[in-house]
Amino acid sequence: MGLAAMIEVKSELRSVLIAARAKVFREEPDAGEALVQSAAQIHSGIKPPIVAGCIPFRTEIDPRPLMRALAAQGARLCLPRTPPKGAGGNALTFHLCDPDDPDHLEKSAWGVMEPKAHLPQVRPDVILVPLLGFDRTGNRLGQGQGHYDRTLEALRAAGPVLAVGVAFAAQEVARIPVEPHDQRLDWIITPIKAYPIPTMSGIE
Repeated sequence: MGLAAMIEVKSELRSVLIAARAKVFREEPDAGEALVQSAAQIHSGIKPPIVAGCIPFRTEIDPRPLMRALAAQGARLCLPRTPPKGAGGNALTFHLCDPDDPDHLEKSAWGVMEPKAHLPQVRPDVILVPLLGFDRTGNRLGQGQGHYDRTLEALRAAGPVLAVGVAFAAQEVARIPVEPHDQRLDWIITPIKAYPIPTMSGIE
C-alpha cells in the first residue's frame, strides 16, 4: 500500500473509531474503574517505580483510577508534556506530578491537560498509552500526531520501557494499518481483560 493510500485508510478508520469510542464512553461511564481489575492480570512489570499516565482527553477512557491504584502500591506517577505545535519531531517529556492536583496541571496548545514545565522531569518505566484503536498484535492507532510513536522509539533506544495501551474493548479492530515508524504496544488493557503482546520489549 502506498503512503497516500495508507494515510487515507488511517483517516477513514479514525473517523469510525472516534464515533465508536464516543458511543461506548457514554454507555460505560465507570469503565476506568474496571481497568484496575484488568491490570491485575499483568505480572509485576506494571508496578515499577515510575508510571506515566495521562489526563483523559475528550472521550478517552480514564486511566486515573488505575494510576491511583498503582500509586497506592508504591509507584511514582508522572504525566506527559506535549511539544509545542510546530516543534517537528520532538518527543513527549514526562514530569512527576499528582494527576488529581489542579495546581500541577495546565492546558497545552493541543487542549490536553498536562504537567507544568517546572515539575521534575523523569524517565518512566511504564507508559499508559491512550489510543483510538488497537489490534491483538499490539498495533495502535492514535490521533495522527506521532507523539507516542516518537517517544517510544526514543525511550526504547535507551532501554526497556513497558508500553500499555488503555482502551475500551469496543476500540479493538481486526487489523491496524501500520507504517515503519509506528511503535507497537507491549500490553493492552480494557475494562474486560488485559492482552499481552508477545516478543516485545522484554519486560514481563
